[in-house]
Amino acid sequence: MPKMSGFDQRAVALIELRGTRSEHELFGNAVAEAGWAVLEDHGPVAAEPVAATPAVSVTSVVSVVSADERRRYTVDIRFPGSRVNAVKGARDRVEVLADALLLDLTVLVVDRVDRDPVDLPRWFAQSPPGGTAPGADAPRLRRWADRWTRWLAERLGTHDTGRLVGAVSAPDARRLARHPLPGARPPAPEATARGSLGTEPSRTPAQLGRRRESARMVTRMLIAGVVLLWVGARIADRSGDGPGAWWGFALVGLGAVWAIAAAARRMAPGRPLRETVAASLVPAVVIALAGANIVRTEPGAGWGSRVIAYGVIAGVVFNGVRLLARQWTWRRTAPWLLPAILPVSVGLVPPLGIGLHTFYLHAFDLSLDDVEVPQAYRFLATLKLMACMSLWLGALALLGYMKHLHLYVRDRLLGNLVLFTTALTLLYVGVFTLGIAAADRAGDEAKRDAAQGRTPSAYFGIEPEWVCVRPIGRPADIPVDGGELLPHRPYLRIGDAGGTVVLWDTEERQALKAPLDKLRVLPEDTRPASCHRPSPS
Repeated sequence: MPKMSGFDQRAVALIELRGTRSEHELFGNAVAEAGWAVLEDHGPVAAEPVAATPAVSVTSVVSVVSADERRRYTVDIRFPGSRVNAVKGARDRVEVLADALLLDLTVLVVDRVDRDPVDLPRWFAQSPPGGTAPGADAPRLRRWADRWTRWLAERLGTHDTGRLVGAVSAPDARRLARHPLPGARPPAPEATARGSLGTEPSRTPAQLGRRRESARMVTRMLIAGVVLLWVGARIADRSGDGPGAWWGFALVGLGAVWAIAAAARRMAPGRPLRETVAASLVPAVVIALAGANIVRTEPGAGWGSRVIAYGVIAGVVFNGVRLLARQWTWRRTAPWLLPAILPVSVGLVPPLGIGLHTFYLHAFDLSLDDVEVPQAYRFLATLKLMACMSLWLGALALLGYMKHLHLYVRDRLLGNLVLFTTALTLLYVGVFTLGIAAADRAGDEAKRDAAQGRTPSAYFGIEPEWVCVRPIGRPADIPVDGGELLPHRPYLRIGDAGGTVVLWDTEERQALKAPLDKLRVLPEDTRPASCHRPSPS
């Protein structure tokens, strides 16, 4: 009896094993440990005739055959993964098992077993509500009360017995509602069955779908729905540029609608085509409009569709890692996930003080202690660093999809080396190129914008702005760290921390630190030519 596990596919193989009795027993034990089963032992295979030679006697040939026996088995193989390449995956798994045990085993025939039961309509067993029969002579109020009771029983199931029936027709459902089951409460002889909300299922046997096929179609419909959500957002992003900018996305949306209709058609193969198309088109339009609404409520141009795309990519990567964990074990997969968890301890623990802000401020020769950054923005920067470090999970996700499609059943040294090299490359690209180097480039761009008189863009809570400063008291009494404070010169305010404001002097290319309580800081919308204010006459 095979053990229960996360099996997705099933195949049957005819194999031939040549070996001693102990090797045959070893193979049987390995098959049982893998959760498979030997369906049939075809017995020994007749030995091929051996040409008589002077060096080989008949007695030696008989002893060799009896010691090294060839037998054929029919093996039931169950394994996780996709239906695509499932036959190849079954063959490879048998050969991997034989290679691990150093057996002389040959797979002669292998084919996939497809067991998918019919998804029968659901009925609810109920006891008759009683009361007067329809059309019987009774007081009007009594007839109304009985009619109300029957309506509640048919629509809301107030007289349901709790038994669930699967049947194609109403007579079969009523018969099964009265069928006795051992250990269950005996049903009443007058028990009947009702459909959902009092409506009898109208599907004929030809219109019934398959249970597992329907689940797969629902998954495909969800994927097509996500594509439609993104298409609606992209069309809304490009709507102001004319039809030439978004007609390609409209074609992608039509393809998603066709995929939903095809999946619905396979779930209910006998339904009219018009009903299937109409039932697919309405939710598709609603989903696309929801994507467009995301863009309408998002103030930043292009961010709505971009966030959806990032979410889809994250979902694809997570699903690939999940598929890998199903093929391996979480204990084997967990060490590969540690680099993705590292920035949590590095970026969120205050004493360490390491984050993207550090590399941004390094361009101004400042440290994280010089500028106070809100915790919320530090958390967002840490999430970005986590996403950059998690880029290497793309290699694991790719391996997960390859194993799910049975393209990488055997673990090869070269394949593992390529995987490890790809993972390290993606880790380097994510951490240094997209994380640290990007933060450093953002700081350099801010310096360059300031030197050209432009206002630099904000960076995770650091919002540079042009200011003019007015000393409170004599300028000579104000302690300034980093250079000389000139009130007539405009400065770029980087931020402040602990009562000290940080100003960037674009002419001297240095940062000035001065006490905030000794200055009046006047914000400016753009960089003024001079902060000199003529004295009133």
